[in-house]
Amino acid sequence: MPPKKKSAADEDLGLMKAARFGRVKNDLSMGFVGLPNVGKSTLTNLLAGASHAEAANYPFCTIDPNVVRCVVPDQKFKYLADCYKPPSVVPAVLKVVDIAGLIRGASEGAGLGNAFLSHIAAVDGIFHLVRAFDDDEVVHVDDSVDPIRDLETIQSELCLKDQETMSKVLDREKERVRKEKGMARSAEPPLSEAFNSAYEKVNTLLGANTPVQTGDFTSTEVEIIKDWGIITTKPQVYIVNMSQKNYIRKGSKYLPKIADWVKSHGGGQIIPMSCEFEQNVYDLREDKAAQKAFLDQCTDEAKALGLTGPQFVAKSVIPRIIRSGRAALCLQSFYTAGPKEVRAWTIQKGTLAPQAAGVIHTDFERGFIKAEVCNFDDFKALHAGQASMAKVKDAGKYRQEGKTYSMQEGDIVVFMHNVTASKKK
Repeated sequence: MPPKKKSAADEDLGLMKAARFGRVKNDLSMGFVGLPNVGKSTLTNLLAGASHAEAANYPFCTIDPNVVRCVVPDQKFKYLADCYKPPSVVPAVLKVVDIAGLIRGASEGAGLGNAFLSHIAAVDGIFHLVRAFDDDEVVHVDDSVDPIRDLETIQSELCLKDQETMSKVLDREKERVRKEKGMARSAEPPLSEAFNSAYEKVNTLLGANTPVQTGDFTSTEVEIIKDWGIITTKPQVYIVNMSQKNYIRKGSKYLPKIADWVKSHGGGQIIPMSCEFEQNVYDLREDKAAQKAFLDQCTDEAKALGLTGPQFVAKSVIPRIIRSGRAALCLQSFYTAGPKEVRAWTIQKGTLAPQAAGVIHTDFERGFIKAEVCNFDDFKALHAGQASMAKVKDAGKYRQEGKTYSMQEGDIVVFMHNVTASKKK
């Protein structure tokens, strides 16, 4: 059976914890990491809705990272677009990088290891894809299917690379302190308590083959660690690629073992899926009737096994994967809506109104006056079919917010700004 589902609050808390090491940017990316032939290129193609990567049954078919932009599934955005019916509709997207497969010894340059690890270092979050299906036609780089061994291989290589990075951190910090204090190169400089604590905690985690992002650190330690370039500080989402048969019945002999392994290595979100199933759904995209018939057939197969309930209704998990990547990076959307355009803008959670305005145009942030904000749920309940805020305003649900307002998921906003040119002297 699938691993026990965490509550939304628990997941959100874990994701926020993981994202604390990340860059403060709106254009963040997730990267697929895994062994060769586990389904990374196939899944990247499916996420993008088109065959952008060369999905071939060969260990190093993806040598350069293949970047795709996946449209974020968003019912609120779709509702606004259907309501306003503008000529321009611009959804939010998630950037995903298909990184070629790692193999054992990659941290020491085996395979195409060094290049791959640099590609992983360049993304902001990791989709850790693991193979949990048997197929003699799809070669496994280690000749047999063993998800736990594969998880250990990838995690070990990432942790080993981080240990190599950490071997230079201490000397670099000592040199920095010597220069700062004007000390001789032979002198032993005093290091801060926060540095020593962070250094010890990180080395302990890496020695236990556990991602650094799962550890407990003070805010001061986090700021110190950010400068070290540690790969395992990136948030991870574990994706388990099963056979179509196992996905339909939502069960696999591997899933409980994978859940135990993830829990013992700091925890994380696990998404069971099947590239085989998703590809079949995608291939029928031009024939909606045939696609529905296929999904109904899969649901009936589950029923024949005595498996009923909402969780056994066959459906694609591609939207969930995209949303999970966005959540892992702590990204959210706000909307601008009018007769000319409906657009979803991407910001990080906790972004204040002036900085959100700056995503649209830097002048909006520089000359920010106020934000006129409507909650999406209020708009949906009150607009009475009109493509305007009139009814919302009548109900007193259209409000003005200032510079300290923290943007909320699904805000519909109009920013007021005023930028005057500097007077000539």
